[in-house]
Amino acid sequence: MPADTVSDPVKIHHSVLQRINGEIETVGVEPVPEKQRTTTPYRLFIVWSMASASATTPLVGALLFNIGLWYMLAAIALSWVLFFLPLGVASEMGRELPLPTLLMARRNFGWHATFLFSLLFTFVNMAWFGLNCAVGAQILASLSHSSVVPWYWLVGGLDIVLVVFGYKWLEYFYRYTALLLVLCYGALTAYLFLHFSLHVPRQTAPVEWGPAITTVAGFAILGWAYEVSTVSRFCRPAIDSPATGDQPARKAPPRLWYFLMPSLGIMLPVVLMGVMGAFSQEAIGTWNIATLGASISGWGAIAAFGATLGVLHTNAMNLYPSTVDLLVAMTTVRKPKKWEQPLSTVILGVMGTGLAQAGILNHAETFVSDVSYLLGPFMFVMVIDWLWGLRNKRNVESYFRKPRGFAEQWRLPAIISFAAGFVVSFWGTNFLPLWLTNDIPLAFTGSVVSGILYGAWLSVRGHVGMAPDAREGLAPEPAKAA
Repeated sequence: MPADTVSDPVKIHHSVLQRINGEIETVGVEPVPEKQRTTTPYRLFIVWSMASASATTPLVGALLFNIGLWYMLAAIALSWVLFFLPLGVASEMGRELPLPTLLMARRNFGWHATFLFSLLFTFVNMAWFGLNCAVGAQILASLSHSSVVPWYWLVGGLDIVLVVFGYKWLEYFYRYTALLLVLCYGALTAYLFLHFSLHVPRQTAPVEWGPAITTVAGFAILGWAYEVSTVSRFCRPAIDSPATGDQPARKAPPRLWYFLMPSLGIMLPVVLMGVMGAFSQEAIGTWNIATLGASISGWGAIAAFGATLGVLHTNAMNLYPSTVDLLVAMTTVRKPKKWEQPLSTVILGVMGTGLAQAGILNHAETFVSDVSYLLGPFMFVMVIDWLWGLRNKRNVESYFRKPRGFAEQWRLPAIISFAAGFVVSFWGTNFLPLWLTNDIPLAFTGSVVSGILYGAWLSVRGHVGMAPDAREGLAPEPAKAA
């Protein structure tokens, strides 16, 4: 036996640890390297479909149950019509500039204002994490007829481990578990239709289109809007890439499918699972169709356990941007460290799981509406600025350069436009005409107000922008300027 074979197990152990260490995502807020930008439109669709197809998504069917099935479907379709354009622009933002959304906002709102937005959205996503964690834990507790408390930490812990490895492994997880999730929910839906007397949910209350669309938008397309560019930064670039080193030249793929895939991926599960939730509410008195597994022998429990995949899917996409947003806030005051991303994921995941145990599910409807009032005005300002105002917008170093004076710390036109839109969204029922608040979603009205105000400012004064850099395009080492 050769003398060095004694150390082989140690070498293998170190090799495994090195491989695991190499897979943990530590890119933080820096530009995504070219070789990691490989996501295709099909994979982007799968990512957003699985992120949207949560065990909580059938709740839409319960929240809109009183307006009947057909009006519910109309409200879902209208929410897509109103918001798919800004969502598509957000998708292209990430492809043109592979940076997190909140980092881009430094040029819109200023460094210090973006610091506050980053903290706010960190906790918004952490709260979503807790909301979905609570639903998954309740499903597992009902199946096992046991206390719900351990399940909170099992569901939360699995997502923490998954998100530590970053977008690459999230995309693998979504892609290879998508069919299982569809089969599980399909089996539960088939059982519901075969074993219960079902009737199409009928309208029992007047339709108020504004609140109905706001509920759908906050739960789905608008609730995810600002995270879209954080994900699309891993897509193939929107501009032609020259040959560099070992990377051959790449021609930019067509924009249309990248533009549409996030909104279509988000809304398709809302349609299908919203219908499931409505029929489940009508037949068994609860929107949570996965709880049927507790009364089905054999395959029922397996199907319901499989449905908890939806919780893992959605919670991963809540925890991942929550981590990135916290990193943006941290880099405002200090130079980033390599291991801050996985550590932040663990801390935020534990805090979100604590919110689940504290009972955040009891506040789901209020939380969904309030989130849409924040995200709509924020995204409309970002989109208007991207389409119209930004100069040198692909100059990465300008997003990391320290601000020069008050104007770069607090960009008042964008802040005031956002604040006006939020006031209209949140308090509009107190001063707007009743027909307006009933027929048009306040989340959309407030968002449009923000966009119009900011667009008017740009048309009169132009965009000040950060001091331009001598070089254009993607800088190789932007973190040096942080």
